[in-house]
Amino acid sequence: MASCPWGGSEELWSRTALVLREKGHRVSASVPWWPKLSPRVTALGEKGIELFVQPTREPKLPTRLARKVSRSLGLMRPESKWLIRQKPDLVCVSNGNYSDGMESLDACRRLNLPYVSVVQANAEFVWPLDSDLDHLTEVYQNARRVFFVSHGNRLLLESQLGVALPNSEVIRNPFNVRWDNSVDWPSSSGGWNLACVARLESSAKGQDLLLNVLAHDEWKSRPVTVSLFGAGSMEQGLRRLASRLGLDGKVNFRGHVQDIEQVWATHHALVLPSRYEGLPLALVEAMLCGRPSVVTDVAGNAELLEDGISGFVAKAPTIPLLAEALERAWNARESWQMIGERARAAAQKAIPRNPAAAFAERLEALAAKS
Repeated sequence: MASCPWGGSEELWSRTALVLREKGHRVSASVPWWPKLSPRVTALGEKGIELFVQPTREPKLPTRLARKVSRSLGLMRPESKWLIRQKPDLVCVSNGNYSDGMESLDACRRLNLPYVSVVQANAEFVWPLDSDLDHLTEVYQNARRVFFVSHGNRLLLESQLGVALPNSEVIRNPFNVRWDNSVDWPSSSGGWNLACVARLESSAKGQDLLLNVLAHDEWKSRPVTVSLFGAGSMEQGLRRLASRLGLDGKVNFRGHVQDIEQVWATHHALVLPSRYEGLPLALVEAMLCGRPSVVTDVAGNAELLEDGISGFVAKAPTIPLLAEALERAWNARESWQMIGERARAAAQKAIPRNPAAAFAERLEALAAKS
C-alpha cells in the first residue's frame, strides 16, 4: 500500500512469503520506498527473502519526466529489470485497491510472466475512466488468478469493468489473535467501553461519522466511553473534531497497539464506521475474541456478520444510519456477551486457522502450472 509503511493489507503477502520461504522456495519481495521501512519489511530480509526497494514514491521532476519518456520509448523501469532477473515461476502483486500496483501487474503482462493479483479493498467511488478501462480489463483477465478478500469487492470490480472475472476467488487475511482464544468478558459495572480499531484515516475508516453520532445528547449522557486505537495521517483532524464536539473524556485516542486481545479484555464491542473496506482484520479479530460489532454495510462486513444475530449493520456509512445501528446495539447491550459468542462461532466457520498457509498452497499450485 502507498499511504503508509504498513497496514492490515500487508499481513497476507508478508506472512505467506515467510511460509513459502520456510518450505524451501526462493522468495523475493518488491516493496514501496519509504524514508524508513517498516520493521516487518526488514524482518523479511533477515529471514532470507530478497528485498527490492522501489524508487521513491515522489521523485523529483527530472526523474518523473525521465520515467514518462522511458514509458513512451518502451524502456524498462527498474522494477521490470528486477523481475526479469528473478526469473519467477509466479508473481503475486498485493494491491491496496484494485487500481494500485498496476505498473507491476502491467510489467508482468508485458514480460509474459505468470502473475496473480490480491485486491485488498475496493470502493464505490473509485471507478475507472474510459481511457483506462480496456487496459485494466486486459490486465485482470490475463492474470492467472485474481484474489479478493470479500465477495463484495469482487462483484464491485466486475461492475466497474463491465465484465465477468471467472479467474477470481475469495481468500482470507491472517489475523493477530488466537483462532480459538477465550477472552474473558469485561465488567460493565463502571460503564460500557466501545473500541474503534482502525488506522486514523477517516476518508476510509469513517471515524468522523462515529464522533458526530457520539456528539448527540443521548450518547453524551450515557455511561459509554469510546477508544480509538490506531495511528494515521488524519489523527490531528480527528482530535480537533472530537474536541470541537465536546467529546473530551468521552472519546480517547489510544494509539497503535500490538496486543489486540488485550484491547478486548477491557472493551465490550467494536464500532467500525468504514466508508469502504475489503474484509477488515479488526472485525475478524473482534469476532474471534467474542465481541459484538457495529459496522457499515460495505464490502465484506455483512458477509461475515449477521445483523441482529452476531452484530449490528448500518445500511450505509452515513451519520443517521450509523446512529440507528448504534441505537439498536445499545438497546441490546445486556445481550452483548451472547451476541459475541455467536460472532466467535461465525468467524471460526468462515476464517481458516492459518490463512497464510492456505494461500501459500494456492500459490504453489498456480506456480506449478507454469
